[in-house]
This record gives sequence, structure tokens and C-alpha cells, in this order.
Amino acid sequence: MIVLGVCLLHAFPNYEYLRHPEVVATWRNAAIKWQNPFADMTRLFPRASHEAKLNFRLTVPLLAKVLHLGTGGLLALFAACGIVSLYAVLAAGYRLTGSRIAALWLCLSVGCAWPGALPFHQLLGGFYDAVAICLVLLAMTVRSSPLAGLLAFAAAWTDERALLALALVFLLERNSALLAGILGYGVARWYCAAAYGLGTAWDGTGMSVLLKHFNVIPLGIWSGLSGGWLVVVCGLTTLVVRRKWGMTAAMGLALGAAIASALCVEDVTRSMSYAVPAVLLGAGLVAMNETEETTERLAMTAALISVLTPMFFVQTDAMTWMLPLPLQAIRLILYPRFG
Repeated sequence: MIVLGVCLLHAFPNYEYLRHPEVVATWRNAAIKWQNPFADMTRLFPRASHEAKLNFRLTVPLLAKVLHLGTGGLLALFAACGIVSLYAVLAAGYRLTGSRIAALWLCLSVGCAWPGALPFHQLLGGFYDAVAICLVLLAMTVRSSPLAGLLAFAAAWTDERALLALALVFLLERNSALLAGILGYGVARWYCAAAYGLGTAWDGTGMSVLLKHFNVIPLGIWSGLSGGWLVVVCGLTTLVVRRKWGMTAAMGLALGAAIASALCVEDVTRSMSYAVPAVLLGAGLVAMNETEETTERLAMTAALISVLTPMFFVQTDAMTWMLPLPLQAIRLILYPRFG
């Protein structure tokens, strides 16, 4: 909980945002899927819109339908997933490094980057990354292989970006049940597409989007993991030094796919956050080849970078600073005077 407190102090959400008409509209549009999970959103909304991408993101709508969750209930669910995600990073970090100190620093590094912040900051309707990333992190934490496969299956149904994160998890776990969950998702998705006539809208993505925000690529990539990139780079460097070329290529390809996909969509930071398993993978690689003290120092440095670096959210048309709690409080107090 101390880590959670530091993370919220580092970047505190602006819940006033929930009252904006545009935000209210996103929740109203997303509710269509809660009422009818198999509604074809590509026929109800422009194909380049976010809503048109929701056809196969069914985990959260099904939960909302079964549990009768509204906006408040889902925001509480996302926050709970944020807390569980931090515990999952702690557990996975300790298992991979054998050091509670390194695990704590890794948790702080992730918590003060977008993967740790998004469960509390992502206030738009129809954005389910908090749940997807939580399921991915749990898949690399649980001891049971069948449960890991089930979590991978649910994560993919929450957001397709989870498949990129699961590729990194698979490099670490190499779990046949995990692979079965991914393949099972592919089969189930094909069946739903055929049975319900659901399609996938790719409008508003691709090379044209990449060229539009070409000038923010470095910051966009950095904003996804912040200080965690230091651990990722050190993990890759360890593989190169040890001449483990197969693993180097596999990790490089998985990371490359995550980065490329993030740069070809509007919200770069959001998509980059799905590379978070690479931080734990990198820490595990360093721990296997270096001393415990070296691993702890690396994790501490990554955490300090994340804590001391302002958190930005980068997308095509905007770059937003996520304000620390003191500045957010001042802004909320003064906002009525300037509104």
C-alpha cells in the first residue's frame, strides 16, 4: 500500500473529468456492449472511432452485464485491478529475482509508470486496459498452469493488445497452457465472428497514424514504461553478452511488435504499457547472470527514474502531463475560478 500511495502522489487522477459531456458520451456508448455483448459496433459507430474497436473486447462488458455494474462499479473494478497488478508485480519480481528489495523497487518502477497509473487515470468508457494488464500479470504470477491459460484467454478477450504482452510472458514461462489459452482465444474469436457477423475495424490505425505523430515517437515509447526501460535494456544486454542469440531475437521481436503496434495507433502511451512484462523478464535475466546486489541496484535506479520523471500521456494530437497530487489539488481548488 506504500507503493500505491507513492504512485498516487506521483500522478493523481482528475475525477472532475468524469463530468465532461464527451466523457459521459463514451460511457453511454460503451454501455451498448454491456446490454448486448454481441452488438456489432462497426455498424453503430464510424469505423475509425474507438467504439468500433470494441466488438471483441467482451470480458468487461460480460462482467458488467452479469454483476449489474455501472460507471461507478467499473471504475471501482479498474482501481481494484490496479492494486492487484501491483501485488502481481511484487510476487513475480520476487520469484524472478529472489530478492524482496528488488521486487519492491520493480513494483515502484511499474507503479509510477503508465501501467501502474492507468487503472486510476483511465476514466473514459470502453477502455479496459486495467483489467487486461492485470490478467496478463496474474498469468505470469500464478502457480497453476491451467489457471494461467484461462487468465491469458480472458486477457485476450479484454483487449487484443494483451496478445502482445502474452508473447513476452510466454518467453518467460513457456507454458503450454498459456499457449493453449492464446490459441483458444483465436478459435473462439473466429467462431463469434462467423456466428454473430462481427467484424474488426482497422480504420484510424497504421502507417498514416505513425507519420502523424512521428515527432513524438521517442517520448511516446518512453512514456509506456518510464524507468522500467532501463531494466529491459539491461536484460537484453545480458542476453547479448552471454551470446544467447535465440532468446535475444525472440525478446527483440516481441518488443518490436509491441512498439510498432503502439506507434501505429492514436494513443501511443496506452498501447506501450502492454510491454510491462518485459520489465519483469529483464529483471529475471539480470538476476540469473548477476549478483543480487547488482539486481537490487538496477531495480532501485529504475524506480527512482520513474518516480522523479514526470508522467506524460502521449497521443497523436496531444501530450498530457499527469499532475502530482499537490498540483492536482491546487488545480481542482482553483478550477472553478477559471472555469
